[in-house]
Order: sequence, then C-alpha cells, then structure tokens
Amino acid sequence: MQLFTGIDIGGSNVKMGLVDSTGQLLEKKKVATKNIRAAGKHAADKLVEAIGEWLEAHPKVKHVGIGVPGMISRNRRTLVELANIPELNGVMLLDRLERHHKKVVFHLENDANAAALGELYFGKTKLPDSFMLITLGTGVGGGVVMNRKVLKGGDGNAMEIGHIVAGNGRSIEQTIGKAGIIQMAKDMLAAGKTSTYLHPEETFDDDDLIDAAQKGDPLALAVFEEVGKYVGQAIVSAALILDIKTALIGGGVAKAFPFLQIGLQHTFKQFLSPYYATKMQVLPATLGNNAGILGAAALCFRHEE
Repeated sequence: MQLFTGIDIGGSNVKMGLVDSTGQLLEKKKVATKNIRAAGKHAADKLVEAIGEWLEAHPKVKHVGIGVPGMISRNRRTLVELANIPELNGVMLLDRLERHHKKVVFHLENDANAAALGELYFGKTKLPDSFMLITLGTGVGGGVVMNRKVLKGGDGNAMEIGHIVAGNGRSIEQTIGKAGIIQMAKDMLAAGKTSTYLHPEETFDDDDLIDAAQKGDPLALAVFEEVGKYVGQAIVSAALILDIKTALIGGGVAKAFPFLQIGLQHTFKQFLSPYYATKMQVLPATLGNNAGILGAAALCFRHEE
C-alpha cells in the first residue's frame, strides 16, 4: 500500500504524520513551532531540516502534502503571508525541499483548504462535490471545495472568511476567534448576565465555556448562541457568493457545535431566501485533531481525479 506524509504547520506545532491511502494515520510526530521561529532568518532552514529528518526515517514516502496557516502563491510553491509565523513569509518552500529531496513530490496548500480536502477524501460524512469548511479556533479559517477541487480565487487565496467584516464592524475572526469569544463572555458577565460556573474575577478559556454550556450554564449558552449568529453571517456571505449549500464546522471551538444551532438558524431565517434555506445544511467536521495531517496527506492524490 502506498504511503503519504501529511505535514500540518501550525502556530503552536508542526505536526507530521504517515498516512495510507485509506486515511489511516499510522504514525505521527510534532515539533514545537517556537523552536523553528527561534532560528529567526534561518527559520526556513530549521523547518526544512525537520522535514528532512522525518523523510530520512520514512524512505518509502514519495509524496508529501503540507498545509500552512496563511496565504501562499497561486502556483502553490511559496509562502506569502503567515501571520503567526512571519519568519517564513516569502520563503520558496517547495524549491528548498526539492533541492534536498529530488525523488519526493511536494504539495503545498492553505491549511483550511487542505482540511476541507481531508473531509472529502477521509471524512465520515458523505459530502457533495461542492462545500465550504469553516474552522473555529485561535483564528477563523475557511476553505472551499468546488466540484471536488480547491477554490483558489483570483491570486490563489480565496475564502479568507475570518477577515470578512462582521455585523458589528469588526472582522469575524476578531469577534469569534478564541480571544473574541472569551471577551464576549467577559462583557456579558460585566453587564450582569448570570453564570453558574464562570466568574469575572477568575481566568477561563474556550474549553471552560464549552464545559459550562454542556452543563446548561445560561451565560455560556448565550455566548455560543451569539457565536452561532456570526458563524451564520460567514456562511450566508459565502453561500450567496459561491452558491454552495453545505458547510462544515471544524477546529477546536467546533466542540461547541450543538450550541451554535439557535444562532445559526436565526441568521439563516433573517438572510436566506427559500432557494438556499430549504437546502442549506451545516455539519460538524469529522476528522478532529488529525484534520491537519490528514488534510495535508489528501493533497498528495487530489491530482488523481
């Protein structure tokens, strides 16, 4: 059976995994991104070195997919703008890797696009040929698969959904990225909203909010209803432009998926005509913590279709 490597370059870790053609993750490893960033102007060399060590340990791998959190060139060879890893901005990553590994084929893509492909090939849900994926985490990302291919856009970086303007005049990411969600909860507490589990003088994070929502906490449920409205805005905007009626929600905050439904439906009723509303479906992504690796691996054989 043919083996692939999927590499998920994230703000916290670079995760590498050995994946077979059925999507089974056979082995994985992670390297702290801070160790790569610490090399400064030599960060690219450090990244290439880490990938090289993995490939030396897995000589049978001939195809490697790489997902990155940011903008890349239209020809999928150069890192253009990675907000959380600026040391890699402008790096011609595939050129560097191909010089060292002449028998390996490398594939580069935005991480949300890669995750969407991973759901298409390896996900547990039967998907249509065209759908969008929105990732909720530290930031808010987006990817679109259109007719089973990544939608690149004019210069290669379509679906930067986290940076569209929300109804409050801020971006979607500023509003419902992790920091935005925590601030939303703090603002509700400051305004007198009652919570059984969360207190204004204590530190809490998104996981605490999700735990509180699962226990029926009124403040946490109100937060995620509001988050659902903003997710709905993002979906509506993309749906009306792209004529896509299926959306997946992934990322760490997607664990709150059941609590987003009231807000989502509120926004859909407000803005979607029957043409969209009768067919719109929003589903949880299925690949969980391995979405980045499996999505990157899926890049290796998208060209077969």
